[in-house]
Amino acid sequence: MDAYIKSKDFLDALDIGLLIKQSTKNNELAETRFTVNGEAISAITKRDTRPQHISLIENLAINIDNFLLVSDYITPNAKKELKKRNINYVDSFGNAFLNLKTTKVYIEKGNAKPVFNQYSKVFTQAGGQILFQLLQDPDKINETYRRLAEISKVSLGSVSKFINGLHDEGYIVQWNNDKKYQLVKRAELLDRWIILVNEKILPAYRIGTFHFRGQENLVIKENDQEFETRWGGEAGAASITNYLNPTVYSLFTNRQKKDLIKNFRLIPDNNGEITVYNLFWKQGSINYDYDDVAAHPLLIYAELMYSGNERNIETAQILYNEYIAPKL
Repeated sequence: MDAYIKSKDFLDALDIGLLIKQSTKNNELAETRFTVNGEAISAITKRDTRPQHISLIENLAINIDNFLLVSDYITPNAKKELKKRNINYVDSFGNAFLNLKTTKVYIEKGNAKPVFNQYSKVFTQAGGQILFQLLQDPDKINETYRRLAEISKVSLGSVSKFINGLHDEGYIVQWNNDKKYQLVKRAELLDRWIILVNEKILPAYRIGTFHFRGQENLVIKENDQEFETRWGGEAGAASITNYLNPTVYSLFTNRQKKDLIKNFRLIPDNNGEITVYNLFWKQGSINYDYDDVAAHPLLIYAELMYSGNERNIETAQILYNEYIAPKL
């Protein structure tokens, strides 16, 4: 693993006593044992570390003395959370936080880059839009390409590439002689979809930022059958769980910008608390039987987890347990 090699080089460069004692199988969370200045360290390697991974990492760290996370890439928010929880880390660029008895190191260069396989046919913007449909209802893997393209707002060619990519990367298996497929490794797909939706899809569908004209306009409910307008993020989570008091808002709609201003009394504002996005799914393709103003829990979950906010992540876990895990 690149992060492992670079972490060894990094520790060597500190001019401290370094001994590699033991290495286990190479998997997503593989363990390697070091001795640094006579002090034993258990290093767990992970390719990509983001705020949604912190709870898992913290649970591991609690049970391991002198835990060290070694990751190719750690997001700035994840690094803040790791440092806050006193969890040692090193990334592939040499950013590091080590708080050991004999060794204290803190380096922040901020130049590490996300790990991204440019040849993946799955983890693209179009692939992410299709995944949104499949993670809601895995049985849709056996829909026609035309139907998947329609409900995901992508081209037929994009669906073909995506399905081929799922097969090549081991995310679908054929489970009967009628060429019916089953989506597998769904938890891994969800984890990677969180990144896709926040970093590729939402920026592409962003309409703009706004503020409320008055507090009475906090309640937005779409009553026109021609349109679909739903709260995501903190506002959507608050509507479903009653566990949050929103401070920032995301709104998904197929209304035009001028209609938003006219019908919902939103004021354009570059520093506004409301970010509005066009729908990246076909109107009417999603079942909203759980709430009458919130977007799908899958989308809300992804926004909350990506935020890195501790309260948001707690709320995301509620959504995950009730609405998402049963599908995985």
